[in-house]
Parts: sequence; structure tokens; C-alpha cells
Amino acid sequence: MQVFPSLKRIKIECKYKKLPKNTLGRVKGKVLMKREIDVEALLIEGKVKAKIKREKPKEYEIEINEKLKGIKKEVIRKQIVQHTIIHELLHIENEDLISLTKDYKRRKKKKLHVKEFKNEVFKRYNEVRKLNGLPPIERKEDLDMAIGKIVEELGI
Repeated sequence: MQVFPSLKRIKIECKYKKLPKNTLGRVKGKVLMKREIDVEALLIEGKVKAKIKREKPKEYEIEINEKLKGIKKEVIRKQIVQHTIIHELLHIENEDLISLTKDYKRRKKKKLHVKEFKNEVFKRYNEVRKLNGLPPIERKEDLDMAIGKIVEELGI
């Protein structure tokens, strides 16, 4: 949690689960939506716009593709799972789940996997490697190619 200090008070559970092809991991959290209306305006004018308030989840669940268990070398599997978890934790930190619960017209402008997002995942991943006593990876493209090759071998 040293890499994600803003997530200290949030309960996050990680587990392996059967996921669709081309999905290394995903995050789930129940976004509470409350619909409020102005009762007086409704009864007097006959119509009113409802306000929808969204509350951040207090608990999240990160699901990792169970096919990653097929990686024989534990060190390599640990690195790929860490990369996937960091990716999903960044989604939690950026509050992407809340924006995805909005109607399509509002959220189509927000792109989730932009270049800055991927660079931030790479930066945080290198921070975790440093904390674990491993040297940082110099180029993001090399990391993406290595993960892609391993994932391709597993058929994910």
C-alpha cells in the first residue's frame, strides 16, 4: 500500500476467478446510487428532474484470471499478477467505476486506457519492484511485449 496511499482505508480483496478470454483481471465494486427528487416541485408543477447521487464503494474485489495459475515459474507469475493488480488498483484510485455507472452520453468522453494511464501503471509497477528489491524495467514496451508473450502461451 506504499504505492497507493489513497487506498489505505478501502477494503480490497483479490482472488483468482474464471474470466473471459483476453481479460487478465477486473475490478468489481457496488456503486450505490440514490435518486432524489424535489417532492414539492413534483406535486405543484407536476414534473421534476431527479438527481442521482453516486457513492463510492467501501469494498472492492479484484478478480485475476485463473489461467495465470498455469505459469510454472512462481517468480514470473508473481510479477504478472502484481502488474494486473496495480492496473486494477489504479482504476479504483481514479474512480473509474463511478464514471462507468453514468449514462453513456456522459461517460463516452472519458477514455480509461489512455497513454497517461498506462504510463502511470508502468511507473507504479517499477515502484513495487524497487520495494521488492528488484531492478526497475527501463522500457514500458519491453514489459508489454513480455507479458503479451506469456499470456499468448497460456492462451488468454
